[in-house]
Amino acid sequence: MRFHSYLGTTGYEILNTVDLESSEIFAKLNGTPRTETWVPPRVCRDRPSRREGFRASDSPHRIDHVLVFRRSAVDALRDILDAHGELLPVKDEEGIELYAYNPRALDALDQGKSDGSRDKLGRIELVRSHVFIPSIVQGVDIFRQARERYAPIYLSERFLQRWKEAKLKGLDFYVVWDSELPPDQQPNKYTSKPVKL
Repeated sequence: MRFHSYLGTTGYEILNTVDLESSEIFAKLNGTPRTETWVPPRVCRDRPSRREGFRASDSPHRIDHVLVFRRSAVDALRDILDAHGELLPVKDEEGIELYAYNPRALDALDQGKSDGSRDKLGRIELVRSHVFIPSIVQGVDIFRQARERYAPIYLSERFLQRWKEAKLKGLDFYVVWDSELPPDQQPNKYTSKPVKL
């Protein structure tokens, strides 16, 4: 069993919020159902830098605690997305159909075996090497770590396979946990290379 993190692929559009209020809406996504109270945040799709391309992404990247999908990705991954969270509409300035994804939160990180900087209570804040509790993540394709704000999102091998089969573009994936490896040999999130799809 493996889980992955993600980053936007170089040369693809990125997502920016139009105002501070919209940015705060994304920060509050933590797995708690939001459908009843959701106010679509306003976003714009931008070029990452003057030198980079501006190709359309099936998941315009923002940050590692938010996933936003175009309709193409929602159609290809609908069963996985519906099983593990909720899709929430986002208001793009140019009218492109986009959805923020709010995956359910799981307290899946093995605090004793994972490595990273810790808070005053000894809980990991920034994880370098992940170890998840297998019984919690078994059969899960996408989840966010249980935290009040800025909780990272993790994706299964099955999610990556479906992404590849649908020929979706715009994200690079990095292995962060492999259940076959001992804790001291887990990949370092900050030095891992992208998975070849």
